[in-house]
Amino acid sequence: MDGMERETNGREALRQLQLERLQMTLNRAYLNVDFYRARMDSLGMVPEDVETEEDLRRFPFTTSEDLADHYPYGLFAVPLKSVVRLKIATSRDGRPIVVGFTRRDVTLWQSLMARLFRRLGITDRDIVQVAFNYSLFPGAFTFNHAAEAIGATLAPSATVSARLQLQIMRDFRSTVLATTPSFALHLMDTLEADAYGGRERHELNLNLMILGPDPTPERLKQRIRSTLGIPVYGLYGVSEMVEPGLAGECPQQNGFHAAEDHFLLEVVNPATGLPVEAGEEGELVVTTLSAEAYPLIRYRTGDVVRRDPGPCPCGQATLRLSPVIRRTDNRVSVRGIPIYPERVGKILQAVDPLIADYRLVVGTRYGLGDTLEVLICRRGGSGQAHETRGNRLEEIRSRLRRELGLGVRVQEVSADRMPQEGLTFKTVFREKV
Repeated sequence: MDGMERETNGREALRQLQLERLQMTLNRAYLNVDFYRARMDSLGMVPEDVETEEDLRRFPFTTSEDLADHYPYGLFAVPLKSVVRLKIATSRDGRPIVVGFTRRDVTLWQSLMARLFRRLGITDRDIVQVAFNYSLFPGAFTFNHAAEAIGATLAPSATVSARLQLQIMRDFRSTVLATTPSFALHLMDTLEADAYGGRERHELNLNLMILGPDPTPERLKQRIRSTLGIPVYGLYGVSEMVEPGLAGECPQQNGFHAAEDHFLLEVVNPATGLPVEAGEEGELVVTTLSAEAYPLIRYRTGDVVRRDPGPCPCGQATLRLSPVIRRTDNRVSVRGIPIYPERVGKILQAVDPLIADYRLVVGTRYGLGDTLEVLICRRGGSGQAHETRGNRLEEIRSRLRRELGLGVRVQEVSADRMPQEGLTFKTVFREKV
């Protein structure tokens, strides 16, 4: 029975499959990962004691700090020689995380993306244009492999300009575009700014757009629909596991269908850790059920969502998630790049220990982070020589660009000019006109 058949086979059969795979995951972790074995031993548990989801809730959460504490290979459940791919991520306190994948893992994640493609009606007759920055979003490679797996024609266009993207769309007759919400907004701006925009719109052959990994604001979806007359679909993934592919929309656009045959999902109160009722907001907690190299048990994603266990009009019985509503931490996204203010603060202190305070000013359009400006305030004021001050600001700009992968404007201001409006831990959001 393949994944698509299993999705419509009823909740009970799916629940039994999850528990069987959960037992396999717990045994793999207990036998091969010291961190998880020590946790189970401290609880007086063995994998066989977990027979229900309630039993699993005895198990402590895994956090991004746990992953960073065991960098680089401390959480791997297979020998390094069995790992065919490594992926770098960042913990919430700015430390590196390394995720490993066996050949089977890679094949599985590709099949999950291919499942999402088929659900949206993408076939071997489509031309899929993938317009991501692969260095900033390694999950983009999964789009490539999924398109090839279903026999579609792949047109990877990576980081070329918006005008060249549109030319590729027109010349190649691309029918599917996969990109970030921020770049999709840039494409819409370019279409409307071009003197021949009206003509180019009618020359495009796009049938649908897939946007991720950030949530897509409804206003942007409406703009794309009104401009191009095509549906816009979202998907969801977790960078410490598989990104994307964990969940995605169907043509009904009634929530994100989760791949419950490979992930066990909980939605909990972030403060108490207790499960919330269906329809209530809570933090998504994920346990991998099929990962060989890097099993994660009760991993706190930091994403606040709602869950809907009811059947979808499309007929699938899988749990549906809302788009991410907010974060439980201070992470912000600028042009699709996740940024933690705490990490920015550490970088600033490393360059100049006299920095007393700072702010991240995020310029937004359609609710998306579009620009980033960092304001700093130094102890002792800013009476130093202009040349010295300029050199220091340039050093900060260069360091932030290297560390964050994003161009940042840096300005030194006095303490009384530090913005306070709408402040969310050192971050201020300002909608750009």
